[in-house]
Amino acid sequence: MDAKRNSLRRHVVTAALLCAVAWSGHALASGPATAEAVDPSYPAARGHEAPWLEPIERSHPIRRMSSLKSEYRRIRELRRTQIQPEYERRVAEGEDDADAWREATLREVARRDLRDLRARLER
Repeated sequence: MDAKRNSLRRHVVTAALLCAVAWSGHALASGPATAEAVDPSYPAARGHEAPWLEPIERSHPIRRMSSLKSEYRRIRELRRTQIQPEYERRVAEGEDDADAWREATLREVARRDLRDLRARLER
């Protein structure tokens, strides 16, 4: 039993290291140095100029459900960061409305992103 666990741990660690190496290029390419500054007073409700409405880059296929879940969490955090300037602008007008807008927007964007991720999942 211990040999099985050790073997499984070794595979998990190897997979984690490979993922870290593979995704480090994306993390470096999308860091703060390449991000555009967004003026919080800018109305991002025009749709085509809202960064959270842009599709996520498809760099590689997703082979496992666990990869899909971790990629989904990463994208959800990215979307939350992308809508932050617009959320801050809306908070100035009313916090309750801003919170409702953020939750509704994140729900809709997450639904679309999850659909796109499932399409990338190799079955």
